[in-house]
Amino acid sequence: MILASGHRPKCTSPAIVTLLLGLLFSLMAPVTQAQLTTKGPFEITPLTDSVYLFTSYGEFDGKFYPANGLFALTSRGAVIIDGPWDPKDRLPLLDSIRTRYHQKVVLCLATHFHEDRSGALKEYGALGIPTYSTKMTDSLSKLHDEPRASHLMTPDTTFHLGELTFETYYPGPGHAPDNIVVWLPRQRILYGGCFLKSVQDNNLGNLSDASVSIWDQNARKLKSRFTNPRFIIVGHGDWHSLKAIDHTIDLVQEEKQKRKPGHKTQ
Repeated sequence: MILASGHRPKCTSPAIVTLLLGLLFSLMAPVTQAQLTTKGPFEITPLTDSVYLFTSYGEFDGKFYPANGLFALTSRGAVIIDGPWDPKDRLPLLDSIRTRYHQKVVLCLATHFHEDRSGALKEYGALGIPTYSTKMTDSLSKLHDEPRASHLMTPDTTFHLGELTFETYYPGPGHAPDNIVVWLPRQRILYGGCFLKSVQDNNLGNLSDASVSIWDQNARKLKSRFTNPRFIIVGHGDWHSLKAIDHTIDLVQEEKQKRKPGHKTQ
């Protein structure tokens, strides 16, 4: 309902106001992952003058989910962290970096072995792009027949490429046994990947390889290590909130409560 400026409705009972506000908020509410029945567009969003977020969509159990990744521009070429989930977006991302930013990709890093993170490794590696993962990720990728990187690294590694510095850090198991995060100190960007959940999520999602019993304490380690981030990028869904670590901890504790003997679902 749109009211013209200067006019007031004659009936504004509390019940009607509550109903109208409820309808308004339901229309304004963001679409959650579980509501995505069609694939969204491939999008690139600038975070700083040299770091960009991209969103690609993949299908899981009949629904489409947005997956976030990063790329950073340097004087020595571009770095990709977690290539696009959708194979149809992988070459267009390289083309976009080349045509829009006049750079070639010189490094691609996967933060854990699941397809939404490691899927681009084989394709990019075949194009001659150096690809990286941890030794644990490589072992799990081999076990589960997922794409593998050409270069292996320790979980806590610092990369220097031109003027760009970024650090990988292993907080411990959470979403997956091998999940690492990436910290860009100059830009104060914490890329949590699937270790962190969007504040719009009401559950932990895929728990097939999760370590629920210690995920929350490992998330606290992450919070104490990387303070005052400008952005916290989650693996899936909305990334604008700085409360993603706290929300992830809350979701883990809720899941642990559900798993206690005798727990009754409301």
